[in-house]
Amino acid sequence: MVTVDDKPRLTEEEKKQNHIQSEHKRRTQIRNGLEAVSKIVPGCENLQRSEGVLLHKLVEFMAVHMEERQKMIEELESLGEEVDPQMKVCLRNLDDYHKNRSKPEEGAMSASRSPTKEPGEQPGEQREGDDSHAGY
Repeated sequence: MVTVDDKPRLTEEEKKQNHIQSEHKRRTQIRNGLEAVSKIVPGCENLQRSEGVLLHKLVEFMAVHMEERQKMIEELESLGEEVDPQMKVCLRNLDDYHKNRSKPEEGAMSASRSPTKEPGEQPGEQREGDDSHAGY
């Protein structure tokens, strides 16, 4: 019978290398996911890899499509068509999204790391020429 005590222990260097490998794998998965999102969401193809801006644009993209879906469902129901309840699942939080979106973010600063923003600039939007997030 093999017990825990019979199992050889990892050295500190082996633990460190395991951690480095795990962290590298995690970063690679995040990078690949963000790259896939940037190919799907219009306007994100040429972003200089600002995760915050990319995620903000993804949420906006999804909200627009959820609103379109909600309108189509309402139109179908107004015509007397039955809509599968599963088609409505993703719409449950749409109202909450709009409520939370209208609240000002407390203590948030834009991705450009500047407390001021240009007129019409979205919170967290990366300014042209701002490469503070380049190299990801």
